[in-house]
Amino acid sequence: MLLSSIIKDLLIKQGIPHQRVHSAVPDNVDKAHASISLLKDSEGIVMAIYNNGHQLDLLTLKALVERPELRFMSLQELSETHNSIKELKLKPFSKSPSRKAGEFNIQLIINEPLSNKSTVLLVTDNPEERLQVDIWEMQIMIENALIGGIFSHTHHVQSNSTGKMKSNLLARLKNIDHLPVMPSISADLLKLQANPDATVDDMVKIISHDPALTAQILRYANSSLFAFSGQISNLHDAIFRVLGYETVLYMSFGGALGRAFKLPQTGRLSMHTFWKEATYRAALCQQLALRIPRESRPSTSIAYITGLLHNIGIVIMGNLFQSEFNWLNKMLTNRPEQALITTEQNLFTCSHTTIGQHLMLHWNMPEEISTVVGEHHTPNYTGKHEIYVWLTQLAGQVLKEHDLSDADEEIDQAELCRRLELNKENVKEAIAAIMEENTALDAIANTLCA
Repeated sequence: MLLSSIIKDLLIKQGIPHQRVHSAVPDNVDKAHASISLLKDSEGIVMAIYNNGHQLDLLTLKALVERPELRFMSLQELSETHNSIKELKLKPFSKSPSRKAGEFNIQLIINEPLSNKSTVLLVTDNPEERLQVDIWEMQIMIENALIGGIFSHTHHVQSNSTGKMKSNLLARLKNIDHLPVMPSISADLLKLQANPDATVDDMVKIISHDPALTAQILRYANSSLFAFSGQISNLHDAIFRVLGYETVLYMSFGGALGRAFKLPQTGRLSMHTFWKEATYRAALCQQLALRIPRESRPSTSIAYITGLLHNIGIVIMGNLFQSEFNWLNKMLTNRPEQALITTEQNLFTCSHTTIGQHLMLHWNMPEEISTVVGEHHTPNYTGKHEIYVWLTQLAGQVLKEHDLSDADEEIDQAELCRRLELNKENVKEAIAAIMEENTALDAIANTLCA
């Protein structure tokens, strides 16, 4: 019963909710059952959770965690480990800085097929007993847990793993032969942007093929944000009389790009949540830019598109890595106080900023967009196109006060205002203008969700 005691003590020490259940109860037969193996090397212990009835593939596991000396623990080592856990004052899976080098250290890795489950029954030494846990809860409460590749198989199937960590999304992204192709309308508009001889008629011809996009532009042009007293009823008027060529081009580009990719309908990273924040942040970036002194003012149309697409990496992650994204979405939904970037780094060793920037570069997007996509979570960023990064960050900070942003707490709003030559009154005016047009902005967000 040694293994059972170790597992129970680990769960208790880590504070992970669990309960003992009977394995033969009809309700439990069809649930996911998981075996646990404890392995060891000079770095510490690895606790591997994998499908019950499968054989653990030690060679693949070693490659996944890049620890070639891992081996199964002996009974004496298990006994010593059990004694260490009972005496342990820190949480066993914690990366606490107070833990000394060489002290008791344990890491969890979960077989990928189990990552889509919720309730999992952990097998113990007692054939009739299982320890029921919520695998999502377990993942949330163990900061250095990994979603592994497939490191177990049925006895008659051998693993074909390449030895790459499945949770390293950037490494997987770089190995994808065919990245998503830019939607045709977005590609046509990007060519237009690069063509000095392009005309308004050229752009209208492209946009008018998309009625939803046309409606979105007209709705924005008719909002009070631009203080136009008449009624705008066609794209030519929206361009010439209110928004301008570049703003309409970038609005159309971002809208067409966004609607080509889908996200889940529920959760903190849902389609609606994503596009609502993007729409509000884009509008606020533009309004803030308009209040920067004229001699320092950046392009307000670029400010809009960088605000709209700043989080595009989330959409890319959700479409290319659906299993991992669904895991992330559920974790963040269950733990709204958790920071998005920190959670991504713990799970995937990279974040949506890195993934998004990789695709922006692959698509040869304008540098301003690629920079903001990659750097909008970087505190104190300085460098090329820094003014657009600062605008996006300030807009995120302001919108966070209205529960419309995932902005980081550590980015100083006052310092951003100083860099942008804005004062508190400028910011108040900009956000007031945005919130007064919430009906129009919500309608635009809903169009992007369609």
